Amino acid sequence: MRRIIVKIDRDKAVELERVNFELSFTKDVIQRLIESHPNDTELINGEVFQKYNRQGAELQAKYSLLAAEIEREYIPEKLKGHKYTWNIPNGTNDFIIDIQCNCEIEGIE
Repeated sequence: MRRIIVKIDRDKAVELERVNFELSFTKDVIQRLIESHPNDTELINGEVFQKYNRQGAELQAKYSLLAAEIEREYIPEKLKGHKYTWNIPNGTNDFIIDIQCNCEIEGIE
């Protein structure tokens, strides 16, 4: 596997990390509510659960938009159409791209 590490804007990395943390927290709350009250339709249909559910959907959309923006800005053009994954380790602004395919890509060993 080939790997490329690109330094990205620190503010973008922090924002993505923050939204990811909030999304994970919200998903955990929803999961705990469901597990703690599996047969309580009043709770599931209630205001608190619906608020967390809306918050989760909003955070998921925000995360997806931020991730797409970072990908558009920092994935090298020569990787478009190739298989790759990427991540930004917490607390860093390292955009780590792991190339999944064995294709010849000019400029990448």
